[in-house]
Amino acid sequence: MGRHMCRLASKELGFSPGAVAESRTFVATTLRRWGLDELVTDAVLLTSELVTNALIHARTEVQVAVAVADGSAEIGITDGAPGVPEQRTASYSSEGGRGLRLVDAVAQEWGVANVGSGKQVWFRLDIGENWPYRSSCPCGGEDLDRVRLDSGRWAVPAAGPWDEDDSPS
Repeated sequence: MGRHMCRLASKELGFSPGAVAESRTFVATTLRRWGLDELVTDAVLLTSELVTNALIHARTEVQVAVAVADGSAEIGITDGAPGVPEQRTASYSSEGGRGLRLVDAVAQEWGVANVGSGKQVWFRLDIGENWPYRSSCPCGGEDLDRVRLDSGRWAVPAAGPWDEDDSPS
């Protein structure tokens, strides 16, 4: 049995300049809701870079997925364009060309998975040993409703204290 993820959330972003800001908000809100505030700064930075790359180079609608377990948070940006992105060497005065180098420098691990006619560029950040929900992960059962992520890992939508509705009835 492969490695499993325990939390999963995703959002369709479309193809518009507002998708970058929307992705940052979605990732930050999701990680904070799951009690992973310490990952927000790096996750938002890398998500912003990858969504920007997808909008500029793929020129298709974009989806962002956030999943957590096995000691890492995995964030994937899916677009509809084929091909593997390549790290470029940017000149000192260039405005672009540093996004994947930044992902490589900050992320614990990153990669690209082919998805239908497009791809998903994903990265992982270490959640550390102290995440209080780590031991309550229900990922091991065979009767779970699981989804295979584009990176090859499995995700299990799992309820937690972040799902409690605190709104007035």
